[in-house]
Amino acid sequence: MSTAKALIKGSVTRVSQTLISILVAFFMMPFLIHELGDHWYGVWTVVGSLAAAYHLFDMGMASAVTRYVSQSFSLNDDDGANMTINTSIAIYLAIAAVIVILTFVTSFISRSFIDSESEKDVVQLLVLIIGTSVAFEFPFNALAGIAQAKLRFHHVAITRIVITLLGAGLTWWFISQGHGVVALAVIAFSTARLSNFIYFMICRSAFPRMEFSRRFISWPKGRELFSYSIWSFVIAIAHQLRNNVDNFVIAGFLSAASVPHYAIGQRLVDYAIQLLSQATNMLTPIFTGYHAQGNETELHKKLLFITRINLVLALIASSGMIIFGQTFISLWVGPDYAIAYWVMVTLLAGRMLSVVNLTLTTTLYAVNNHRILAKIEVIEVILNLILSLVLVQFYGIIGVALGTTIPQLVLRIFVLPVYACRAINIPVIDYFLCLTRPLAAAALPLIIIHVSLKVHSQVESYLEIMAYALLMLLITGFASLKFGFSRDQQAELRNLLPGKHLKAFF
Repeated sequence: MSTAKALIKGSVTRVSQTLISILVAFFMMPFLIHELGDHWYGVWTVVGSLAAAYHLFDMGMASAVTRYVSQSFSLNDDDGANMTINTSIAIYLAIAAVIVILTFVTSFISRSFIDSESEKDVVQLLVLIIGTSVAFEFPFNALAGIAQAKLRFHHVAITRIVITLLGAGLTWWFISQGHGVVALAVIAFSTARLSNFIYFMICRSAFPRMEFSRRFISWPKGRELFSYSIWSFVIAIAHQLRNNVDNFVIAGFLSAASVPHYAIGQRLVDYAIQLLSQATNMLTPIFTGYHAQGNETELHKKLLFITRINLVLALIASSGMIIFGQTFISLWVGPDYAIAYWVMVTLLAGRMLSVVNLTLTTTLYAVNNHRILAKIEVIEVILNLILSLVLVQFYGIIGVALGTTIPQLVLRIFVLPVYACRAINIPVIDYFLCLTRPLAAAALPLIIIHVSLKVHSQVESYLEIMAYALLMLLITGFASLKFGFSRDQQAELRNLLPGKHLKAFF
């Protein structure tokens, strides 16, 4: 299978996997709240947050493993790939041991926060099961670079779909039969181990020459991995702070009751960003290969091409959310949350720029220059906090949304492209010029559709939203393909489409 076909296949299944995960979470939440009750669901949520905190112990190592394994594969250096894998396994085993120790300590400390004697053992057991499960996950992160470098995105996504559906089915059965929150933890532990085993088999199939031996453990390689991963860790921390600081500002200056109104708009934007990034954020191994081989021309060509695709996707997604978002929110949570729509619209402007810049940031990771991105992310978080603290006093939760969006707009239009293009030796004017043609091609049909719907039609149901959104996608996608890309790029895009008739239509 060609690289392009593998990427498009992986893109479709990754987006499908994300959609299924969102839908499962959407339906499972009310079910679990009803069956477990507010108290035990709250306990489960807190324990889950502890597990999320443990994942920060990765410290960006997975991105480092992916980069250096991809580099070794591009140079046909199997021993180099095995050195990276084995060294990272040694590091991850040490991290896993630390997590196990912390889990046992935390499990005993958790007892002091529970008043009921009958609940102390249950909570302690939950902490032990979930913490141990996370620890078992870590050594498998050492294989992350294999699946990505060998473009096994499709296999990994299919596995995650199966595990998600299996976990949802087991959860529904056992919880509906009256089993409590411990059964939920056991199901999560068991499905995670099955996922780990299948993932190992995928990586073994992709890299038959993978070996596990102490002779491949290299401490200089470990230092090299850490020097790369530290900046990824800074970026991860910045993302966590950016995603959570707004809620603290709103709760502190307004009220806790105002947080859901903001969270609804924020959640919808996060879902959209997640779906779009799953569609195209698979190029780090390919760009790493170009960089390792010194093929700068092909790297620049692919960067500009994928950036155009990201821009079209971002325009269609954000326009759809602006056109249909008000009706969707009203149908989903009710008319009392109307302000959530304006939060969503305000956040969209800045967050969609991150989708447009996605190929730039991917390239920075590939060429080991992502420290630029880390510094920009830290500056963004600081400006976000300062502006939110000021603007919340004048404009309420919309002020907080503006405090988040303004730094993103400034840094991702005027700062990130300049420094990133300089780091990868591409003229910044070429980057901005590559955006003009798809922007013009997509903007006109989107404006016409928006005005037509406002004047001639009133969307009032989920079915109507889906129908009009599909129509908008087809019209804008067709216009963007025909007028937003060069003839060579159109031919490349058509080759990715399945079926002769669909290729001929486009």
